[in-house]
This record gives sequence, C-alpha cells and structure tokens, in this order.
Amino acid sequence: MLLAFVFTSSFSQQIVIADHELMSEYERDMKLKKAGVTGIVVFGVTWLAGELICVTEQNLYANDRWDGNDVKEYARLSNEATKLPSYKRGMAMGIVGCVGTGVSIFLTAKYGTKARRIRDSHGDVVGSLSMNISPLDASLVLTF
Repeated sequence: MLLAFVFTSSFSQQIVIADHELMSEYERDMKLKKAGVTGIVVFGVTWLAGELICVTEQNLYANDRWDGNDVKEYARLSNEATKLPSYKRGMAMGIVGCVGTGVSIFLTAKYGTKARRIRDSHGDVVGSLSMNISPLDASLVLTF
C-alpha cells in the first residue's frame, strides 16, 4: 500500500513541452518507467512464490518421511526433496522472478532518470529567490 502511494506521486506529474519530439520521448520514458514498476511487482511476486514452493515442498517431503530421531536422516531427506519436479518448478519460478525483478529495477531507474531530466530541463520551478532594491529600502523575496 505504501509502495503504491510513493509511486503514485511520481506518476501524477504532468509537464507541458513545446517540442513535440521531446514530449513524445518524455511520454515513452514514463511508459517504460511504469512498465518497470509493474515488472518489479509481478516478478517480485513470482520470485517469492517460487521460493515459497521450494521451501514448502522440501519441508513436506522431509517431514512426511522423517522418523523424528536422526537429524542426518532429515538433512538427507531435505536434499532428496530438491530432486522433485515440484521443487524444480519452484526453483525455475524463483530464478525467472529474480532476473525479471533485476531487469525491471534497471528499467525503472534508467527511464525514470531520463524522464526526470527532461521534466527538470523545462522550467519546473519549485521556488525562487530574488532581491528588490529601491532608494528607500531593500528586500529579499522568497517565492514558492
């Protein structure tokens, strides 16, 4: 929930750029940034699901066959569980999720930075500082 709130504020900003080519590049960069954020969520869930499948299958297999006495036997059963098809499926999901999350983080960082540079180069003034001097007084003006 908090993650969605943080990213919502960065996507809600709109800028007006006179150059059509630069505006289309900005829109493309924002779409790729949004795709990266979506990828982080989707691949992150896939990664966690794969790891959960691995742990669950390994524990179920070992706990169902263990007599409760010999710890070395439990370790052998846990190692044996890594050869199960369901464990391998979970491992594949974990690897795909991990790689996909990494690529998505890269996309978000790269294209988010590019879009921010375009936006910042077109006069989004947050505050200004000026000084007024007259024969009777001098003032410092801070405007937001």
